[in-house]
Amino acid sequence: MFKSRILKLPNYRRLYLAGLSSELGSFITDSALMLFLFHITNDDKSFMGINRAVFLLFLTLGSLLGGALGERYDRKKLLLFCEFARIPIVSCLFFVSSAWTLVFLNGLIALFTGIFKPARQTLVNDIVPSDQIKEANSLFGTTFAIIHMLGPLIGAGLYASLNGITEVVIFDLLTYFLGIYLLLRMSYKAPAKSSAPRKSMGGDIIEGLHLVWSRPELRCVLVNTVLLGAGIGVLIPLLLPFIKEILNKGDFHYGIFMAAFGLGGVIGGAITGKLSKSLSSGKLILICVGLEALIFPLWMRISNFELNCLVIFIWGIAVFVRITSQLNYMSETVETAFLTRIHSLLDLSFIVPNVGAGIFIGIIGNRLSTFEILHWASLIFLITIAIRMFLPETRKLWSSEIKQVYRDPKSFDSN
Repeated sequence: MFKSRILKLPNYRRLYLAGLSSELGSFITDSALMLFLFHITNDDKSFMGINRAVFLLFLTLGSLLGGALGERYDRKKLLLFCEFARIPIVSCLFFVSSAWTLVFLNGLIALFTGIFKPARQTLVNDIVPSDQIKEANSLFGTTFAIIHMLGPLIGAGLYASLNGITEVVIFDLLTYFLGIYLLLRMSYKAPAKSSAPRKSMGGDIIEGLHLVWSRPELRCVLVNTVLLGAGIGVLIPLLLPFIKEILNKGDFHYGIFMAAFGLGGVIGGAITGKLSKSLSSGKLILICVGLEALIFPLWMRISNFELNCLVIFIWGIAVFVRITSQLNYMSETVETAFLTRIHSLLDLSFIVPNVGAGIFIGIIGNRLSTFEILHWASLIFLITIAIRMFLPETRKLWSSEIKQVYRDPKSFDSN
């Protein structure tokens, strides 16, 4: 993976390594904070839902801002601003002992993460030549999966062995400083902004929504992402209770479990390039959505830890083939003027239902058992996806032929 020819492009390599370092630190910290919060609230499931809802609410606001800001300002400077902004917030975690303060700080970190992500993904399309964009997206997808595998494993391991978050927070801070150094070393000519009169940021968002609604296949991707966001939004806050109550395992096993998912993601991200040679991005997206709908109800009924990890590993493959295929689809079919907004809307279509699901878990988390909540969530998810497979917009995505959009080559990276 690290010998990929795409990494010979200096600006892409710096952007890639900056994202790798800061996201690894964030995943390690997020896993440790989840365990820390679960312990200081005396294993309160409702607090897991509240924390998730607040985190995603701030992430949603950040994504809304990031989509519009990325179209208006230099994207490299916007990424640097987000890295600098997160440093004092993360530093406050050294002094936290209150659950509500921890939830609030985690939300502030999410705000700047939400701004960061769509701007970074559009910057990839700015600097990578069009004939290499699939390789760039595949590498980002595979790396994100590796982070998903290693971050929770390291975070859970450190928390279980040290019984605290101090060392984890120090590591997270170091990754932000490394990211700043790498971003400062990037040197490229930003593509020209449109000379047309600018709308308000609200107008930019509405214009992006209009584009999505006018294209049935794009609408299909986003609506399915909304449903996936709702399903995962129920699942994530209940993972730790599920592992403890149903699988009868402890904190470190949570890290192993998440690592199994991440390992599947590594394979998923790696094989997407080969799969895309025989199947279009639209077909890959729909196949993976269908697989995820089938896996969810199967997974939550398996009480053997090893077998459960195997199923979550397969789930990870499907998720990251879908994520990478979605990035490819957007890169191939969305004009540069809309790209940051569409990436932002794609994030939002996953995040907003996550917020609702987190609030839902916060309300009913102590009224129903973990198994009962997951049982009904998985069945509703499966039925809804099955119905959607017969809709005209789904058939449009399945049969759509990709028409490569034009990218300004002046900002492309070179060896």
